[in-house]
Amino acid sequence: MDDDQRMWEDRYASGAPSPDGPLPHPEVAALLDRAAGERAGGPPTALDLGAGSGRHTLALAGAGYDPTAVDFSPSAVRTINDALAEHDLPGRALIADLRTWAPEQEQRSGPDVVPPRFDLIVAAYVQVDLSLLRRAAEWLVPGGRLLWITHAPASVVGPPPTVPRPTVQETVAVLEGKGLDLLRAEQVRTGETALDVVVEAVRPR
Repeated sequence: MDDDQRMWEDRYASGAPSPDGPLPHPEVAALLDRAAGERAGGPPTALDLGAGSGRHTLALAGAGYDPTAVDFSPSAVRTINDALAEHDLPGRALIADLRTWAPEQEQRSGPDVVPPRFDLIVAAYVQVDLSLLRRAAEWLVPGGRLLWITHAPASVVGPPPTVPRPTVQETVAVLEGKGLDLLRAEQVRTGETALDVVVEAVRPR
């Protein structure tokens, strides 16, 4: 367990509240409102990357998605699974390091196994190398949507300078050649002090 993982594990193990609060990020809440009338058939699948205490996982499940949450903190994952069970909501949370994780790792291998793909992928404040974004773009079904939110370089809140804070341009460049249609790419002020990079893209049907 490296220093970053240990810091977050200690935070969640202590029961301290999430620094981002219990409610979903406004961009995630707005996306769920927009998508409410678009779904048909069975429950769509969702992936919550860097799920933390589960504010987005629970919002996704409550909105009718079947979510998979991934975080490297065992205490965070336990909190999410307990909350899903308590509220009788679908979904599951997995312990994994997003710097190396892929959905295929959760399935048995074999020639007839189709790797998991998702209708919606949400990543909010996962301040890691953008290789995760490049890989996440490949995990969408046709028609699937990706919402990526990070602290902007100029934001007065967020991680220390040693943690990656890509610009809008750097983030968009990672998606080139991935076959996605870019819907949004901008800096957005969240609350009074936070400045976020928000990128939203969809895989054509």
